[in-house]
Amino acid sequence: MKRAKHLAGWGRTTFLMMATVSLLLWCTGIVMFLFPAAELMDMTPAEVAWRHASGVVHGVLTWFFCVLCGRGVWPHVRVMWHKQDARIKWVLGVMNLIWLLAIALGGLFLLYGSPELHDWMSPLHFWMGALCPLLFLAHTWRKLIPSVGVNNL
Repeated sequence: MKRAKHLAGWGRTTFLMMATVSLLLWCTGIVMFLFPAAELMDMTPAEVAWRHASGVVHGVLTWFFCVLCGRGVWPHVRVMWHKQDARIKWVLGVMNLIWLLAIALGGLFLLYGSPELHDWMSPLHFWMGALCPLLFLAHTWRKLIPSVGVNNL
């Protein structure tokens, strides 16, 4: 029987699925930002179709993202919570967790909140989501650069 490597709570497949879903969420969020709902009446039919498709895909991917968080993030947090020897990576991981929770709460406010809350939350949710990859890369850069340790994924 092959001995499994220590993966810090992540399986390679789960990590790649999470990265793919995150990238698609980011892309659909950009499309919705570029084609705001307030300007639907001034858009071409193609732009309206892109906006609508992005909204639907973003919503479905959000559900899938939550499933993957349960499959990948929580086991990772459970394994790494007490391993604070690399303090900066641990702090960046906690920041990632808080950032993702804030984005999720913002999405709930956008979905179920009042119109006033929607107007306030929409740009905040967008910019937090748009900048999220930078925080993620700060936390995982050593894992993503092959010469430093991609085998440790």
